[in-house]
Amino acid sequence: MKLVELCAYLDEVLATKEFSDVSYNGVQVGTEEGMGAEVKKIATACTASLEAIDAAVEAGADTLIVHHGLFWRGADPRLTGNIYQRVKTLMEHNINLVAYHLPMDAHLTHGNNAVLTHLLGGEVVDYIEPGNKQSIGVRAKLTEPLTVKEIVAILCHHLDTKVALLGPITEDMLIDDLAVCSGSGSSLLDKNNCPEFQALITGDVNEQTYHQAMETGTVVFVVGHHASEQLAINLLGDHLSQEFGLEHCALHFSYEKMIPTFAIEDDDADDEDEE
Repeated sequence: MKLVELCAYLDEVLATKEFSDVSYNGVQVGTEEGMGAEVKKIATACTASLEAIDAAVEAGADTLIVHHGLFWRGADPRLTGNIYQRVKTLMEHNINLVAYHLPMDAHLTHGNNAVLTHLLGGEVVDYIEPGNKQSIGVRAKLTEPLTVKEIVAILCHHLDTKVALLGPITEDMLIDDLAVCSGSGSSLLDKNNCPEFQALITGDVNEQTYHQAMETGTVVFVVGHHASEQLAINLLGDHLSQEFGLEHCALHFSYEKMIPTFAIEDDDADDEDEE
C-alpha cells in the first residue's frame, strides 16, 4: 500500500476536511520516497514522543500514526531541542509520521470519545451540540446503568490508568447518562451551569471543574489526557491492518499510571517540626 493511498483512506474515513484544526492532519514528516512510499508496517501511538518514535524504530515500522503530532498552527516551527531530535530520528530511520487530531476525537466509530463510550457498553446519542461534529464531545447513554465503582474499574482496566473522581460521589451511585470528551474536555462542564448529564468522562480538568462538579452534582471521571486518547488510535491501527493486510504494532504507554503522587499528612508534618 502506498502512503498516498493510506492517507487518502484516512482523510475520507475521518472526514478531515470538515474540521478546523490546530493540527496539521495527515503526513507531517515524510521520507525520500514521498507520498509514493510503500507502507508495509505501521505503528500507532497517542503522541509522537521520542519514546514512541524509538519504539516504532525498534518495531521496524515504516509509518507511525499518532493523535498528537509534532506540528501545530501557531506554534514555534523551528526544529530545535527535543523536537529536532524527534524529527532527526524519524528521518534517520526513514519513518513517515502521520497525525490526526480533532478528526480522531470526533469520529463516531473510530474516535476517542466513541471508544470510551463503547468500553462502558454505551452508545453515542449525538454530539454535545446536536449534529455538530465540530463540538467534538458526545452525549452517551449506557445500555445498563453502572455504579461509579464499576465505571472506575472498567476505565482503570481497559485504559491502564488511574482514575480521579470529582463531585458528590458514592461508590454505588448509578450512572447511565454521560458526556464524554477525551483529552482536555472539562469545558463541557466548566462552561455549563446546568448540565443535563449525570457524569463526564475526560482526560484532564481545570481548577473550576472541581467547583462545577460539586455545585451541579455532576460526577467527573478524570482518566488522564494520554490514557483517554491512546486506545482509539491503537484500534484504528488494528482496523487498517485488517482492511489492508498491514503489519501493526500498537504502542502502549502508561504515563498517568506511573506518575508518582505525594501527600504529607498534618500529623506527619507536625512530627517533623517537633524533631
